[in-house]
Amino acid sequence: MSIRSYFMAKFYDASMKGIEQACFSSWRSELLSGVRGDVLEVGSGTGVNLTYYPDSVNSLVLTEPDIHMLRLLDENIKQRQGKNIRTENFSADDLRFPDNSFDTVVSTLVLCSVDSPESTLQEIKRVLKPEGKLYFIEHVLAAEKPRLIKWQKFFQPFWIHMCGNCHLTRDTERNISNAGFNFELILNRLKLCRPCSIIYLSDMNSLNTIVSKALAFGLSGA
Repeated sequence: MSIRSYFMAKFYDASMKGIEQACFSSWRSELLSGVRGDVLEVGSGTGVNLTYYPDSVNSLVLTEPDIHMLRLLDENIKQRQGKNIRTENFSADDLRFPDNSFDTVVSTLVLCSVDSPESTLQEIKRVLKPEGKLYFIEHVLAAEKPRLIKWQKFFQPFWIHMCGNCHLTRDTERNISNAGFNFELILNRLKLCRPCSIIYLSDMNSLNTIVSKALAFGLSGA
């Protein structure tokens, strides 16, 4: 792992504190309130989602490929003794679990930074049970805001380099649909927490459901 990944892990929580307080914290709480059963979280980072998992979770497996993030994640888990939680040093596109292993998969701010969203989504679908659900928060292309897209494209090279391979212009909704997931509702919420836009997608009746929030980052007022 590079020196950049070491410092990113060390300062990640501090760098996200402002936006967590502004909006991410409430979004995580809302998003994860309905998860249940045997849960897999991919790209868990330092474990910021741990606070928001409800009692309806039977078991929780957290995967994190970055060794520096994983160390902080393990320390965070030690503070939650008695919970059925474990970590694995797996990448999101190489989940070494049997098919149909989990009721729920959680992915927050991950699909924007993996090398191949397509491979990652196929792995997620493989390990989900037939009626499993995917919950996610994500950076996405601001498809309905052409002016915002210009700023996303402008900042993307710098953003990728400085923010752990995070891409601002991925068409995550299309990638998820192409992977075979089903959408029932798409609700746009603009400027709920500047500079973010949210797309909310849910389908409570179909197989391999997605209950999600997707975020499009750009300049406020764009």
